[in-house]
Amino acid sequence: MSAVSSRMKAAFAISALAMLPMNAHACACGCGMFTVGMPGMALPTTQGGSVNLQEIFLDQNQAMQGSSKIPQALSPDQNIDTKMFDLTAMYQFNRDWGMMAMVPYWQRSFDTNANFGNGSPQIVNSKANTLSDIELMGMYTGFSPDLSKGLIFGFKLPTGTYTAPGFDRDTEPGTGSTDALVGGFFQGQEKKWGWYTQAIYKVAISTRDDYRPGNELQAVAGLHYDGFRHRTHLIPLLQVNATIRSADSGANADPSNSGLRTVYLTPGMIFEISRHWAANATVYLPLYQHVNGIQLVPKQIASVGITYGL
Repeated sequence: MSAVSSRMKAAFAISALAMLPMNAHACACGCGMFTVGMPGMALPTTQGGSVNLQEIFLDQNQAMQGSSKIPQALSPDQNIDTKMFDLTAMYQFNRDWGMMAMVPYWQRSFDTNANFGNGSPQIVNSKANTLSDIELMGMYTGFSPDLSKGLIFGFKLPTGTYTAPGFDRDTEPGTGSTDALVGGFFQGQEKKWGWYTQAIYKVAISTRDDYRPGNELQAVAGLHYDGFRHRTHLIPLLQVNATIRSADSGANADPSNSGLRTVYLTPGMIFEISRHWAANATVYLPLYQHVNGIQLVPKQIASVGITYGL
């Protein structure tokens, strides 16, 4: 295998993890997570693409106020347990242009105290198994000969339900809004080490039923080491993931208990199964969490996935 194709293989595998769940977050008691970039968004040098299937385990069972953990009894919402299945495809048409699409499916269980503040707790459980909000993005990579820099732009569509019974607007699988997404990425390689940065800003441009999700900035910076790859087919990596989200607004929002700032340390591993296939696993460990009001946050987040690169 040539040096170029080896780097391409590593890039597809790495991006299946590195551009992935970066910042799961709880907003206003847990609205879900937004993926920064797309799984399989590699550093392309030729036409081609990839398909990724990722499963994310997100259990929001820690009540917080500001930057402090508080007893669960002080929160009306007790637990938000979510499994997310993200199917993502990327295709690079030429050296300048590519596109990405992500189709998420959620399995969410939501426990809330229907008698909060009025004596004995009455825990009500609601469940939703449904499509969430699809994201469609374009990618421009014509800034440099090695395609290491790029712009990302597109939309999050209101395909997920925002009327599931028993859920608040900020815990629904969908926001009901159409959001504009814009960002960029920069990747590099130096001998056995590679690095990458990426940021995406999300803002609602069309909303429904008096609920507007807060604007959101997501950023990631990471390193991966390729020195073990030829012998073991393993690629370790380490990321730092950050989110800043403003408060929701509208008559059906809860501005006082929405909006946050988080930083996660994210170690991970990629295993190259074959020339085209790669598996990955990551764990997201909170370094810093600050929420407006009282919200539920995860103690950690886990993700596993598999990628097929063309």
